[in-house]
Amino acid sequence: MVEKHDEMGSIFSFIKGQVDKLPISNSKKNKMLDQLLKLKTMTVDAREPRIALVGRRGSGKSSLINAMFGQERQYVSSVKSGTGKGKWLWYPSDANPKIRLLDSRGLGESEAPTEEFEEETPLEEIMKAVTEEQPDVFLFLIKAKEADSRIEEDLQELNKLRTIVKEKHHYDVPVICVVTQVDELDPPHYKQAPFDANPKKKQNIEEAMLLVSKRFDENDIPLLNIIPICSYIDFDENGNIEYDMRWNIDLLSDYLIEALPSEAKLKTAKAIQSQFVKKKFARTIVGTFTAIAGIIGAEPIPFADFPILTGIQGLMIVVIGFIADKDINTKSASEFIAALGINVGIGLLVREGVRAAVRFIPVAGIAVSGAVAGGVTYGIGHAAIAYFVENKDIDQAKNAYKNANKNYKNEDDES
Repeated sequence: MVEKHDEMGSIFSFIKGQVDKLPISNSKKNKMLDQLLKLKTMTVDAREPRIALVGRRGSGKSSLINAMFGQERQYVSSVKSGTGKGKWLWYPSDANPKIRLLDSRGLGESEAPTEEFEEETPLEEIMKAVTEEQPDVFLFLIKAKEADSRIEEDLQELNKLRTIVKEKHHYDVPVICVVTQVDELDPPHYKQAPFDANPKKKQNIEEAMLLVSKRFDENDIPLLNIIPICSYIDFDENGNIEYDMRWNIDLLSDYLIEALPSEAKLKTAKAIQSQFVKKKFARTIVGTFTAIAGIIGAEPIPFADFPILTGIQGLMIVVIGFIADKDINTKSASEFIAALGINVGIGLLVREGVRAAVRFIPVAGIAVSGAVAGGVTYGIGHAAIAYFVENKDIDQAKNAYKNANKNYKNEDDES
């Protein structure tokens, strides 16, 4: 992990150094550097997210962890309160730290937890933990069948936690409400995803969400979203999934990434075991890199921007490989571009030829050149997603490049 960050940092330093050398005005240079700074925050400065799970005993906090990461890593108690001391933990493990999770004693528990605990109440446990470390987001879990129960006290305690974080860390923590165990709603015989495919169950899910939304409004708690889920998943003795009834976990994971600070998004996308989420976030990354490439390519500076664009495209491939949990470096990124059959030298000459041809119409020349730089970068990014994230072969990656490049040009023409 350290090595990968070092490599991203080296590529970024090279790109920034090349931008600093460009013979353009400081205002234009600062515009490029502002965009690069956003890129640096998301990639080079990437860190693990800090996610706080809050909810009553039995609301499914540990089960949700298992469902999101696709492997059994947390003890799940079906009877007594399982988690004891409110503590920040590394998942999947201390030896392989990917996500920082606050797992805590369930609110409203009447029995002592099976694990060791320090503070008298669950709230005191969590208050101590969020004082020590700032959570990036709260996931407030409530069972679907308890949506109409008295949860005012739980929400008041959630507000206290948000206030503590704001006073201590000067951060307004976003909240996502997760309505769990929707499979237990009537009709009880319907036990298959998607659970909203059954009209009666869909109606009950929607009613539960409305009730929870009303309670949040009454307690004046800003809510990012309410997401109903089923996190039921069974593992065999070797940790492999043998029964999977998960529903809306991808949707929740997607909203989770959206809620996180920029510097915590990349590692979350890597850690979550969902190709859908990885692919969607990778597309966001491609959009960011494409926008920067377009800005740089639009400048009338023949050949000087070529190393910058090459560096941007290489860094983009390394980042996409990181999301896919593949070991990609600058050498393998270059080999991938070569395997796509993209002749960078010819592409450069074509772009410079366009500039020369429209030198008497500078505004048009700048627009066309930027579109070409953006189109190539966009195509390479989508080819990398197909190859590294979706595990398609190189021929399919080539088609992804052609289609994306064509679609980018069409969109540019329409705009």
